[in-house]
Amino acid sequence: MLSRLAMMLLESGMVTQDDIDRIAAEYGPGEIELADQLVLAGLVPEDLITEFLAEIYSVKPVYLNEMKLDLSLENELDGEVARRFLLVPFKSEQDYIHVAMGSPGDLYAVDEVKFAVGKEVVVYASAPSAVRRAQNDLYGRQDALVSVKDTIDDYDEDQDELEVVESLEIQEEEEEVDDFDDEYADLSSGPIVRFVYSVIAQAVRTEISDIHIEPYEKFLRIRYRRDGKCFEVRRLPKRVQPQIISRFKILAGMNIAEKRKTQDGRIKATIDGRSIDFRVSAVPTVNGEKIVLRILDKGSLEFDLRELGFPEDALGRFMQGVNSPYGIVLVTGPTGSGKTTTLYSALSSLNTPERNIHTAEEPVEYNIEGLTQTQIDFSMGYDFASALRAILRQDPNIIMVGEIRDLETASIAIKAALTGHLVFSTIHTNDAPSTVNRLVDIGIKPFLVASAVRAIMAQRLVRKICKKCAKPYEYSDEEYLAAGIDPAEMAGYTTYRGEGCRNCNGSGYRGRIGLYEVLAIDKVIKQAIIDKATAGQLRVLGVKGGMRTLRMDAVEKMKSGITTLEEVTRVTAEDDPEVKEVLERMKTSSSGRNTGEGHSA
Repeated sequence: MLSRLAMMLLESGMVTQDDIDRIAAEYGPGEIELADQLVLAGLVPEDLITEFLAEIYSVKPVYLNEMKLDLSLENELDGEVARRFLLVPFKSEQDYIHVAMGSPGDLYAVDEVKFAVGKEVVVYASAPSAVRRAQNDLYGRQDALVSVKDTIDDYDEDQDELEVVESLEIQEEEEEVDDFDDEYADLSSGPIVRFVYSVIAQAVRTEISDIHIEPYEKFLRIRYRRDGKCFEVRRLPKRVQPQIISRFKILAGMNIAEKRKTQDGRIKATIDGRSIDFRVSAVPTVNGEKIVLRILDKGSLEFDLRELGFPEDALGRFMQGVNSPYGIVLVTGPTGSGKTTTLYSALSSLNTPERNIHTAEEPVEYNIEGLTQTQIDFSMGYDFASALRAILRQDPNIIMVGEIRDLETASIAIKAALTGHLVFSTIHTNDAPSTVNRLVDIGIKPFLVASAVRAIMAQRLVRKICKKCAKPYEYSDEEYLAAGIDPAEMAGYTTYRGEGCRNCNGSGYRGRIGLYEVLAIDKVIKQAIIDKATAGQLRVLGVKGGMRTLRMDAVEKMKSGITTLEEVTRVTAEDDPEVKEVLERMKTSSSGRNTGEGHSA
């Protein structure tokens, strides 16, 4: 028998009976399951599900994505109760609490909430996916991750079999798929499909950046990376490895029969109404293929450079280069340091109908409206140099080339910059001043570097202290000295550490923020480049001119209570003695001026 929601959807013409039957066969006939899968597949908008549920249960609809929840409501209703009954409070009054429910007809749930909070309950309808998203915002995404981890037994090497969730059991089928082996027979069956989806969806909901599917001799391990750190979430029996690996490869458009070569692909999915891209890589290992998925959530891409952690002085220097009519702006840093986000943010600030912006990327991570983006394909001979030559024939104003790796690419970029184009790119060096020497080492003449480059920025990502468990913590003078920091510099500042909670998975950290070192190529730096100054000399000149080093920026963020001393020393290197000496002289000079001293007669 069809649910009332299914009948309304059929009458609307938005779905077919085949759609409903397919979802019921794989996920069950429930109303919530139907709503979830239709939104996930992009067949029905989330707001329309909300309206239909409101009409069915004769309550008002509420559109949670249009409101910002008051975080104090977390103390009004326990998160465990809210998750159990798929509801979330969004307004509290003296005698009433207003809740959005994914199943508004659940009278038992209403009674439980009334008993828990001691108030009358006003029920509103909302799409189940919207309720879950609001629950994550109010109670913390980590709750969902912990519940998933708790449902899976750890691997025991002494056992012949692994105990895993029942839905992972693979049912043998007699029919074969094409001419492949039996290991591919269940790739479209419910358990495998549901499991792979759960791995992907849970990663998105818990703000994971990468998913690692790793084969070992006796088991298959799944790890997530969050805030730059990997942690294990599941171990699965070796016997399910072929089906799970192959399912990921099918979704990514890879050849499942090819196991000896590396492959790359992409997955597009809709999770909780959000369109998410996944960049997928498969690499053969001695125990089978390892799959890594990089989650590319354009909805979480932050285009406001201030929100990325830029100090105002560094932002001003960087934007001078970004707003130049021509020249090169370079961003440097290790893999995973946020270079792509910074470049997209800079391009976004310049993205107007009057400008023709072209990019050459490897790979294209985010599709940005208004930009013409091309993907590098080394196997076809389409490298960065070839892409640059082609782009220059497309009448561009602004060019972004993914990376400068060799003399040919660097030479074309320099020539483009000197002929009226604004060029953005990345390059692999440890800091901003070293980038100048890297370009010279590649083969670019120093006077060309001085003439073409407008700004160089080095960046890193440092973990932020979890706000929910942050507590004041006083470091000893010995700890500061070991980190190369003068304890007197920290006098008067309160430093913090995270104690560890469910919100941060016990790590004490939640989220990351950028550290920035911006070397503006002014007249002094230009002359130093022409004179072939060393990286150390350029660094000293930069600091004299107001450049903030990576270590200096990290220490400032520690003073502001954003991060810890441990993160400062993990991510940044101690400044050179020459730099410290310059800073000390600048402080002394400033102090002298403030007290009226230090002036010549």
